[in-house]
Amino acid sequence: MNPYTDRLLGYVCLSFFLALVAGPYTAQKMVSKTEQVVYLSAVALSRSAQGPACLKGVINVSEKDLRPFPKIRKAVTYLSSSPIEASQVSLYGGNLEAFIKRSLGQSQREFCFEYRGRTFKLIWLIIRDMGTLYLIGLDDPPSVPSLAKSSLSKYPKMAVYIKNLERTAQSIRDINPKAEIETTDPPSGESMKTLDDAMRRFEQMQRQAERQRMVPLADKWGPFYRMERTQMDWDKWVSLNRALGTSQGKTVFRIGDYLIIGSSEELTERVPVNIEWFRIGRYLFATVFLFSGLFAMRGIYRKRPGINLNPGWAAIIGDGIFILFVGFGAYCLIEYGMSKCFEMTSFLDDEVVQGICSIAYLPVTAFCALFAANQFSQSVEVTSESLKLHYPGGSKVLTWQDIQGFDLKESYTVVGRGGVMLPRKLQTKLIIQTNDGITSLVEPGFKETKWKLISTIKDKAPERLHSDLEKVNEEW
Repeated sequence: MNPYTDRLLGYVCLSFFLALVAGPYTAQKMVSKTEQVVYLSAVALSRSAQGPACLKGVINVSEKDLRPFPKIRKAVTYLSSSPIEASQVSLYGGNLEAFIKRSLGQSQREFCFEYRGRTFKLIWLIIRDMGTLYLIGLDDPPSVPSLAKSSLSKYPKMAVYIKNLERTAQSIRDINPKAEIETTDPPSGESMKTLDDAMRRFEQMQRQAERQRMVPLADKWGPFYRMERTQMDWDKWVSLNRALGTSQGKTVFRIGDYLIIGSSEELTERVPVNIEWFRIGRYLFATVFLFSGLFAMRGIYRKRPGINLNPGWAAIIGDGIFILFVGFGAYCLIEYGMSKCFEMTSFLDDEVVQGICSIAYLPVTAFCALFAANQFSQSVEVTSESLKLHYPGGSKVLTWQDIQGFDLKESYTVVGRGGVMLPRKLQTKLIIQTNDGITSLVEPGFKETKWKLISTIKDKAPERLHSDLEKVNEEW
């Protein structure tokens, strides 16, 4: 083992510890699950209950209006059949634009019309000749079982469904049409002379703003008149149909002012399931990686012989920064491995970033460990006979007879600025010229360390090297 391999192992272990402890994970996987689901739709049995779906009023449509449009007529006839089995029909190629604009003189995307005692709502997709027709109201309801509101306490999800319908209808009834056209100016000849007058005016403005907000609120709850999947438990649905004497596959029953059309089907879907072992396992693995990393790096901060080019505390800070940097790569690698091996859903939800960071993790970690080892694990031992250079991989002895001189050399890296790659100075290394070639030392991080190194070498070096050392001392 040497400072480089110890650091590399330590970086890997501690970055995985950091990723496991601090990284966000879903700890879930998607599995296929088949279950019985319940769909509900409502049909209003009173004019007030129809209000939320028809804020712009209802248009009367005759047989003559429908005769030129057979597809629309067929859809209306289907929804008008008794007993009721459906509440909505999708229309394709029904020439909806001609029906809406030419026959009825309308331009809205959504509008309600009445035909033979039943109220329908048509939602038109303008871009294509498509739309959806909803049955939303009946004047003459069919004879169906009825569920008393007092019995809704047994079926909480059904109670919530009905409560939302009634709350929407109530919000429409609470809107005062006259209040919507009130102006914010005080009546002619009146002025707010006192604080009470101002407070009354302010309360009036608040009430008007509240009324105006209630119209969009009703639009938001409009989908309750369409078929929608509910959260009603299957057992509760079976129990409800048993109490009414209806079939849970397709049923119609009445609750208050609403006719409820319900159906069920088996639905296979992918649902999230917790990976129970991961919640505990991540911290167990994190503990193993923590102690392994600390054990691997236990000896790299010891004081090396001679003059250390960088102090131990600077090495600790540098290692900490590198570990934080490669920690994101470790996190991506864990997410990628868990998704492939255990099908865990990714919190990051970006396979490209995961793949790139996972592939680059080990090369980047190896480079960071190599750079840190060279930067923080070099020292120089100066004697009257030689210089002994201590590197991460070993030591090298240079006798004064072999040393020809000292010089400085700048090293650069490449950075991108404004879309252009430019060189940037990284550090200035100390070059020792010998009979066998050139040997270099990294630049110490502190001026005092440079001064101590050069002055110590100058005290032991031959006279012929002093000029080079003085020049280095001035420029370094």
